[in-house]
Amino acid sequence: MSPVAIEVDGLSFGYAGRPLLQELSFRVAAGEIFGLVGADGAGKSTTLRLVIGQLPASAGELQVLGQAPSEPGLRSQLAYMPQGFGLYPDLSIHENLFFFADLHGLSTQAAERHIADLLQRTGLVGFEERRAGQLSGGMMQKLALACALVTEPRVMVLDEPTTGVDPVSRRAFWHLLEGVRAEGVAILYATANQQEAARCDRVGFLENGRLVRQGTPAELASLPDALLLRVTGPGARGLRKVLRELAEVRWVFPLGAQLHVWMQPHSDVATFRQHLARLAPGLRAEPIAPSLNDVALHNLSLASEGATP
Repeated sequence: MSPVAIEVDGLSFGYAGRPLLQELSFRVAAGEIFGLVGADGAGKSTTLRLVIGQLPASAGELQVLGQAPSEPGLRSQLAYMPQGFGLYPDLSIHENLFFFADLHGLSTQAAERHIADLLQRTGLVGFEERRAGQLSGGMMQKLALACALVTEPRVMVLDEPTTGVDPVSRRAFWHLLEGVRAEGVAILYATANQQEAARCDRVGFLENGRLVRQGTPAELASLPDALLLRVTGPGARGLRKVLRELAEVRWVFPLGAQLHVWMQPHSDVATFRQHLARLAPGLRAEPIAPSLNDVALHNLSLASEGATP
């Protein structure tokens, strides 16, 4: 078992008499990415600000590397990437990195050596003199990560760092992040993106200031009593409304050119396939394991019907 880097137990926070977070409990181990997942306003950013010591808790216990978040000794071991990256647009990539290195008291020699390594790892070699304000979203993201890693932190706290970034840049960012995790860094990652959540080692779903579910993505995507089919083939997406009228179908969601079809309890897949063959002979229907995104849509649909997920 890896040592616990972030320990949260019964954490609560309120402002002006209004509770914003209520009795959160979770742990993040060294070398683990813990995804804090929720919609806007769920309390993700507030939780991160408590973890880095920007806000005081109203109740509960919170430790980072065995210390209170406000301890000055944590500053060099804890990195934070807010939604607004906090880079200086008029400074070059190289100047931004040196500024953060100097801010944390690194010697010139140590800074030079470490920055050269970070530029190589993030693919920013050759762009050192480009101003941050002239970077694409993906490159700015890489620079923000490099600045956060200047001090070789043991804990990283990231607040929706890929918002507004294209899918290719998002994948590149996650490749870098997985390398950081492999070095034993504990990462607390806030996101509203279910695909990103699926890449985390463990996930906690935050709703209205409460952690309602947590576990591995596989555990959270498991719905033993529900059956999900993937319908593929020419024109599959165009049959969404027709399939919804079948007695054995509960919900239908499009995903690209295919459909994800949730079946009614105890429905027969063979009967559904027969109906499908009559509607469009070239289509196929296969059972699949649901993703976190599938489960989120499933639970939202249940809630809209007045049921409890």
